[in-house]
Amino acid sequence: MPMETVVELGRRTLEAALVICAPILLIATVVSVTVNVLQVLTSVQEMTIATVPRLLATAAALFLLMPWMLRRLTQFTLQILSDFRPYLG
Repeated sequence: MPMETVVELGRRTLEAALVICAPILLIATVVSVTVNVLQVLTSVQEMTIATVPRLLATAAALFLLMPWMLRRLTQFTLQILSDFRPYLG
């Protein structure tokens, strides 16, 4: 397999992984920053207060976005496997 094909396949795979994971990471980041700002404003420095909302928001986002994530992953897989000839030679 030519090096250009390997690089292109790797680039497309990383791009798909980034697009699929970005909403979850964004939600976790926004919730973390919000909770941290509230902790600084109230001077409450409890680790549980910071962790539980982030876990709940991430779990809720995963639950709501899972169908979309699976569709994107399925589309990517079908697109890669639909024309397998470039990867053989």
